[in-house]
Amino acid sequence: MPGHQLQLAWLVAFSCAATPSFGAIRTSFASPMTKVFLEDPLPAPVVSNWTVSMARGEQESFQFLIHADGGDHHGLTVENSLSGSANLVAKMSLVGYVRTAAGDPRPWAEREPALRIGWWPDPLLPLRPFDVASGETQPVWIRIEAPVDARPGLYRGLLRVRQGRRPLASVRYLVRVFPVTLPKLQQLRNAAFMPAGNLFAHYQTAGGMESAAFFELYQRWAREAFSQHLGPTFDMMMGWNQGQIRTDTTAGPLGPTGNMLLGRRGSHLVWPVLGQSGAYDFHLTDALDELGREYGMHQFSIGIFDRETPWSGQTEEAKRELEDFLRAYGAHLKKRGRWEAAYVYNVDEPPEGQWDTVRNNHLLVKSIAPDLKTWLCLNQPKAVSQLHSYADILDVYIRQYDSSGVEGVRKSGKQVIWAVCVWPNEHPNLFIEYPAVDARAIGWLTYRYGISGFEYWGLNQWGENTGVRDWANFRSGETRTRWRRTKWPWGDGWLLYPGENGEPLTSIRFENLRDGFEDSELLSQLAGQAGRDRADELAAEVAGSIESYHTNPQDFANAHTRLLQRLEQGKPSARQATRRD
Repeated sequence: MPGHQLQLAWLVAFSCAATPSFGAIRTSFASPMTKVFLEDPLPAPVVSNWTVSMARGEQESFQFLIHADGGDHHGLTVENSLSGSANLVAKMSLVGYVRTAAGDPRPWAEREPALRIGWWPDPLLPLRPFDVASGETQPVWIRIEAPVDARPGLYRGLLRVRQGRRPLASVRYLVRVFPVTLPKLQQLRNAAFMPAGNLFAHYQTAGGMESAAFFELYQRWAREAFSQHLGPTFDMMMGWNQGQIRTDTTAGPLGPTGNMLLGRRGSHLVWPVLGQSGAYDFHLTDALDELGREYGMHQFSIGIFDRETPWSGQTEEAKRELEDFLRAYGAHLKKRGRWEAAYVYNVDEPPEGQWDTVRNNHLLVKSIAPDLKTWLCLNQPKAVSQLHSYADILDVYIRQYDSSGVEGVRKSGKQVIWAVCVWPNEHPNLFIEYPAVDARAIGWLTYRYGISGFEYWGLNQWGENTGVRDWANFRSGETRTRWRRTKWPWGDGWLLYPGENGEPLTSIRFENLRDGFEDSELLSQLAGQAGRDRADELAAEVAGSIESYHTNPQDFANAHTRLLQRLEQGKPSARQATRRD
């Protein structure tokens, strides 16, 4: 039987075998780009079958919805099995909820329609027995991971809902793995801040930040971030931070927490370069560099200037300390063949009064190390024309890309990164109260505009949630959390949540952002395989421009499948490959 007929037969069989309703429990599937609220009814009609399409090396998610009719249900469990699968991995999580309020800061309120107030889905909590109140819908998040050596083909999945030993529902789904490989080595030059001081402040690891236990914790979090295609390359290799020392619960400033100074004062040296003796110690950065290189880390920051210090306030002592640091770190990185990957982060989002400081900081770095790059993040469009000559890497906001004129700078050959933040707050963005499709679109737009990568200012800027271990009900069946917003709009500054025992918990926003970056990497692969025009045509279907990308989740799902099909069509058969060899 031809392959497509076999797949159709499976789909028909699975559709007939699906049993989405037992008693008072009804089930359905939903896109990962759909935000499902507890009060929502199931979609009409109910989605009774689901097919996950993916490449080897890719991760894809979907939602399994459980709705309670006619009474509360306690202690529900979901079991998942994948038959015919030697090495596919299915990770399940409970969708958790955070509560917004009418008085929360919403900079976009004047131009956006009124949003719902109440429980919004975002944190992905560890799977455990859970409750569903009568009339409510609880999503279970399912992430399928296909290793690069996964066998292409069609796999059968089965989800069983139980209450104790009593079966309530069973529903089947399909996973189609295409003979296409997404390499582990990532091409995008993505970068995020994930302050180590925030992690330590929350978990208070025994032995302090100098301990092996904390370093293992940090590596665990860094690996999770890289697996989501947004590694903490802004600060995980950073040893000189001139920013003002901040409190453990301060969300926003990019300066170090007091713990990152390892008990020392009068210096800008910080963990992980600052050693226990107070001198340089590069063994931790060497280990982190190796971790990053597993995922293709192209570049990383080794130092950052204070955004509040004008050039006139830059002391000779600070300049000498920076020079000594750059020479010592530079010599070490050159021995490792990694100097080309290093850069220094200049004044963050400098106001016009700090533009002269930006120029002088850049010239200072070049006077010490002419071949060391500088990175400059700008949030004023007119600053690009004035400062692009004083940066090797330009970082601008997505909705200011056109007005800044940075496209001409990019075409001249300079590296351009783009970002989202609390301002400008236009779509696409990563607020909890924005559609999940915004996150997916960012990757497609990154490919569409030829941008080198994406920047985000915070994976774990938790504010007053720092140190609050019981923010979620990890032992009960409740999925409503006690997570509090920071001074910024909901979600701004964090994509990861702190789980128990040092476990990083991802979010709906981060999962969709990752899927978009994987699409971007696959589009680049298609461009190299079948020609740029063919990949551009597909990208333009859903991401024509910053102002006109699609907002229907199904459009991106269909485009993702077509992308895999085109890559498969352009792949030589085994016989052709043998002849070519």
